[in-house]
Amino acid sequence: MSILENLDENYKIIIRDRHTVAGEVSESTTELYGELAIAQNGYVIRYNEHEGDFAGTTTNISVMGPASLRLSRGGSFGIDFLFEEGKRHNCFYDTPYGRLEMGVYAKKIDSDMRDDGGNLKFAYSLDIGGGEVSENELELEVREMKQRGARTDV
Repeated sequence: MSILENLDENYKIIIRDRHTVAGEVSESTTELYGELAIAQNGYVIRYNEHEGDFAGTTTNISVMGPASLRLSRGGSFGIDFLFEEGKRHNCFYDTPYGRLEMGVYAKKIDSDMRDDGGNLKFAYSLDIGGGEVSENELELEVREMKQRGARTDV
């Protein structure tokens, strides 16, 4: 996963995120293209990162039932986070300076995904050594593009 994967990119994905660190709130919206694969017990959203520290990597979000998901990404800032609503897990965040072990506590996971798209929202906190680092909310809006080739570059 350290290089861009060849994806069909037949879904438009809008990511809205909100992070609170030491009382300061930052928000952003990113629009990109990727894939959605529906499985019997969940689904996978995959997209290539094109900007910032994550540029050149592929992100995978695997939703495994109504209250569980895994977020993974390779590269210099690789992650492998497991989210289970109401539970805390020790997970890993790779940086160019080394690997950090972080606590990930999933507060809420809401999903209404179908073959043609839908929404995924989750809220969670991150901690290092038991001390909270940030409060986070992510919302992904996934929409199937009706015409292949209708995509414009990100």
